[in-house]
Amino acid sequence: MRLFLGFDGGGTKTACVLCDEAGMLLGAGVSGPSNYLYCGKELATASVTEAQNQAFQQAGIPLQRVDTAYMASAAIRLHNGDRHMPFFQTCIDAGHLICESDIYPIWFGGARERPAVVSIAGTGSTTYVCRKEGFVRVGGWGPLLGDEGSGYDIGLQALRLTARMSDGRVGTDQNFVDAILQHFALSDARGMIRALNSGDTRSKVAGVARLVTEAAQAGNRTAMMLLENAAEQVVCAVTAACVQDTGTEPLPLILSGSLLQPGAPIFSLIQRMLPAYTDRISGVEYAAFAPAAAAAALALHSRGLDTAAERLLSQAGGVQI
Repeated sequence: MRLFLGFDGGGTKTACVLCDEAGMLLGAGVSGPSNYLYCGKELATASVTEAQNQAFQQAGIPLQRVDTAYMASAAIRLHNGDRHMPFFQTCIDAGHLICESDIYPIWFGGARERPAVVSIAGTGSTTYVCRKEGFVRVGGWGPLLGDEGSGYDIGLQALRLTARMSDGRVGTDQNFVDAILQHFALSDARGMIRALNSGDTRSKVAGVARLVTEAAQAGNRTAMMLLENAAEQVVCAVTAACVQDTGTEPLPLILSGSLLQPGAPIFSLIQRMLPAYTDRISGVEYAAFAPAAAAAALALHSRGLDTAAERLLSQAGGVQI
């Protein structure tokens, strides 16, 4: 029985799906960050190893070499996977290893490589117009220069605002400040410095975005303002990508990332804002398949097992990994 692995390697979470050559989903695993450009190779290796170990354990199969593994990583720019191969070969044992941007499985899962706009807002953020003949990229500048609309950006803006409120430089929303302090189990905002100076700082900052989303859903106006700003940044990136695209036809917008799920405030904000910015978007949808499952389908696809790839996706629809 030939085995196949699909990975979705991000700045906070790494997911792995194990399937067989018939496209049967055998197991899945989830671990920590594996964008080694930010979290470092040691932590990334541990995360990739743990995710695949969990997938094999869930399947009840001894850990072993697989036929093909598809690593979709936030560290990789679209069609630039070869330069990342040496690192991922150290932690993935596969006869065939494919390294690609985390955008590609979302595009494949949602549009089967038909033209589409894909926007991810996870720990980082990036937007692509994807076509077989080429692509347009906007964003993806990393935490120092950009990643607007991402979990890290929302979290950083929330923490900076908390610092200014605590200093009295801006009006204080005490409920918002208290929520931030409770998140870090602090009694004083100055403790945020110490809390952020140990461990994986980027993931800690990005984790604040979930708190902001929950506060916005509970009616906190400060939190909603932060999410409105984030949604506008995503819309601006989508618009800029469409302007640079060589085509003129309307395209679907496929969103991915926990912050952009239907029902989350940013999803509806993007839907509402888009028409005022561009007429190139035919509709807004959330990624139909967990990226790790779509990556496993691409591993099958790369070996000519298209029927198995579709079978896997039919099992994985709606499953969050």
